[in-house]
Amino acid sequence: MIGIKSFHLFFISLSIILTGWYGYFELATPSNPGSISFIMSIVSFSIMIGLIAYGYNVFKKFKSI
Repeated sequence: MIGIKSFHLFFISLSIILTGWYGYFELATPSNPGSISFIMSIVSFSIMIGLIAYGYNVFKKFKSI
């Protein structure tokens, strides 16, 4: 059975991969031509950077627990 720490880190990793993929997908094949797809990719990459920072902080905190 997977522990709560491992599940949390797995879920954060999965979220980072998903937001990165969506940002790349919007740049490569825009679903809405023009600036909307570009804005959505920028938002997705921004969330991905935030998740990376959050994951790093959580990983450091879980080392001390």
